[in-house]
Amino acid sequence: MRILCILIQAFTFVFLLRMVLSFFPIKEGTLPATVRELAVAATDPLVFPLRRSLPPLPGVMAGFGIAELVILIGLQIVGAIVCGLAV
Repeated sequence: MRILCILIQAFTFVFLLRMVLSFFPIKEGTLPATVRELAVAATDPLVFPLRRSLPPLPGVMAGFGIAELVILIGLQIVGAIVCGLAV
C-alpha cells in the first residue's frame, strides 16, 4: 500500500510539473524542454481520453483545460484515500 501511495504522489508531481511547464515558452533542445517532454509522455495516457470528451476552458490557458482539472482533483482524492488508509 505504501508503494502505491508513493507512485500516486510521484505521478501527481509529474502531472503538476507538466502543467507548470506548459505556461512557459521553453526553447527546444534544452533541459527544461526534455523534462517537459518526459512529463508529457508520462501523463498523456491519462490526459488524452479525458481531453477528447471534455471541452477546453475558454480563453488562452496554455493548453490547460477541464481535463487537467479533473485529473488533478482525481489524483488528490485517490491519493488521500490510498495514503490515508496506508497510515
